[in-house]
Order: sequence, then C-alpha cells, then structure tokens
Amino acid sequence: MFLSIIIPAYNEEKRLPATLKKVRDYLNRQMYTRQGGGQAYEVYVVDDGSRDQTAGVVSKIIDGWPEFKLIGYQPNRGKGYAVKTGMLAAKGEWRLLMDADNSTEISEIEKLLIYACTRQHLQRYRPYDPPSGGSGPALSAKNPAEGGNHAFWPARATLEDAGSLQYYEVIIGSRYLKPDSIKIKQPLGRRVVSRLGNILVRILLGIKSADTQCGFKLFSARAVQEIFPKQTIDRWGFDMEILAIAIKKGYKIKEVPVDWADDEKSQRKLGIFQGESWKTLKELFAIKWNLIKGKY
Repeated sequence: MFLSIIIPAYNEEKRLPATLKKVRDYLNRQMYTRQGGGQAYEVYVVDDGSRDQTAGVVSKIIDGWPEFKLIGYQPNRGKGYAVKTGMLAAKGEWRLLMDADNSTEISEIEKLLIYACTRQHLQRYRPYDPPSGGSGPALSAKNPAEGGNHAFWPARATLEDAGSLQYYEVIIGSRYLKPDSIKIKQPLGRRVVSRLGNILVRILLGIKSADTQCGFKLFSARAVQEIFPKQTIDRWGFDMEILAIAIKKGYKIKEVPVDWADDEKSQRKLGIFQGESWKTLKELFAIKWNLIKGKY
C-alpha cells in the first residue's frame, strides 16, 4: 500500500465530515496504484475518547468507503496517543499526519511527497494506464506526470530529476518558512507562545526546524517503526518528541512550507497563561531528560 492518512480527532463531529469528504475526493483523483494492483491508500480516523458523537458521525460517513477506518477508545488520552495509535496501525509505505480541521489541505501533501521521490520509488509506483480502448492518455514511464494529475509526481518529476533529489523519510510541513503560508493567523497570544516555544525547542532539543508543531507530517514506514514505539508523550508535546527521536535515530528532517489557516474553534488553547502551555513546557523538559538518560 502506498499511502496512509492518520487523522486524530477529539470532539470533531462538526468539522470532520467536510474534511473526510475533501480527503476522499482528493485521493480518488490521484489515481494512486501500484504495479500488480492492490489497495492504494487508507485513511485512519482515531477517535481520542470523544464526548460528542464523533464516532457515530464518522461511522455513518465512511459506510461504504472501504479505504476509511475508525479507531476509537475511552477515555481521552491526548493527540499524541491518538497519532501513535494510528501510525502503528497503518500499513502504508508513507504515512501522513493531518489535522481534523483541515487547517492544511490534503493537497499540500504534494509539496512533501516530492522529497520522497527517489528513482527506486518512481520506478516502483506509476499512474494507472487506461486499458485498451479506454479514455485518457497513458502516462509514460519516462515522465509519469505527463498528461495526468498524479500526486506522487507533484512537481512533474521525471526519473532523471529523481537522481538529483535528496531522499528523506521524515518530511514536515511548516507555517513559518514563507511569509504567505499562513492564510488566517492565530490570536497574538498563541503566536507569541509558539515562537517562544520554538526558541526553547532549538536550545534544549537541538531541533532546528522553524515549526515543530504543524499538524502535517509525513513519515516512511521504516521511520514510523523506529520512532513511534519510543514515543512517551501522549498530549501536545508529542510533536517535539517524535522529531527529537528521529534525530536521535539518525534521520534528517526536511521542512517544507505549506499553506495553513487557523480555525478559531481549534481544540488547542495555548494562551500565554492558559490552557496547555505549562503542560507542554513540562513535556519539553521531560523530553530533554529522556535524551540525557538515553531512553530513546
């Protein structure tokens, strides 16, 4: 299987329906296929102990969508636990974390996938060639993107191009690499916390990424199996931890600018003196201590 999408959800009965429909519509347009056939993608919604009707709403929507699966448990354990659960249950060779509010559209995956394009992968995966007499152009092996819309070759990458690209197994979206990436800004307090937090992450954990917390991250299956079983943080600090573990395991992290829009109904409340800010700060120091002790 090529791609797994993991969507953690807590009390998302209102926002998930639109997100799931957009994800399905997009993925079905990409014509993902592997030579020899087989399921091309899967989507896991991980219901993190919701108190509303998230599970029932999702079950109703995905009825008849075999690529979509629902994992649920009680009580609420935190976004980090939900992501870990979905990542380890998934079977895709590439596994994408995205948020339930669709703050970064699924189509932004094209910007990440190009850094997973090695010659080997381009030869292994190719778009569907229409059967004899079918409509639509067959896509050539030399340039698979020619004549069709295929997200695995988002930048019109050819086999020749792939030879000059560096291959990464941990590729993360970022809101802060380009000034026009943020379409709707967060409240000032949350922006201040985010930037101060990034400074601490750089100092304490040695993670040089401009945006460790963006909920749009892509991992190879191999990276998932090496990183996520080591994860100990169940709540908001998990992003910092999985990147710290990735670096400890020798993975180079590629940070890619993606478009992002804040949702005022976000579950995360990180004002300077409120919400999860202090808990996340404690988690940051816990990660540092784990690194010192060699726990990872």
